[in-house]
Amino acid sequence: MGALDPGETLRLLLIDLVILAALALLIGFVAPRCPNRWFSRDVGPLHLTRWDRVALYRRLGIRWFAKWLPEGGSWMGGESKSNLFGFDADSLRAYLIEVRRGEWVHFLSAFTFLVIVPFNPWQLILLWFLIVGVGNTVFFLVLRYNQVRITSLLARMTR
Repeated sequence: MGALDPGETLRLLLIDLVILAALALLIGFVAPRCPNRWFSRDVGPLHLTRWDRVALYRRLGIRWFAKWLPEGGSWMGGESKSNLFGFDADSLRAYLIEVRRGEWVHFLSAFTFLVIVPFNPWQLILLWFLIVGVGNTVFFLVLRYNQVRITSLLARMTR
């Protein structure tokens, strides 16, 4: 595909923005309405691995990101994950469900840019990959860090 003129580039950017925003809103709207039991265990591609350690996430600077990123869990009817629900095991389990729900939201949202790949030049695909793919990955890693911490805490409480 040849070089696009600025007007065509702007048109594609706006169309892409509408499509990607609609997909993100759809995912964010559906997730809080999914049954909690879907998020009560680690299954699928988000299953914790041996690499998921608090120390690794701290080395990546996730605590800094966690402090500065906005918390939008309640924007579409879900629960905010900015504060623990409580410190007893049941409250931590409920919080863990919401963290996993958020992980799924950002995991799925990170791939929404793939929908526009067939219709865009590589430069716009790269731009949307950076904005959508990398942006959601940062949120995902913050949630993953929280899941590792809560899972570890629950394991210690039940020993």
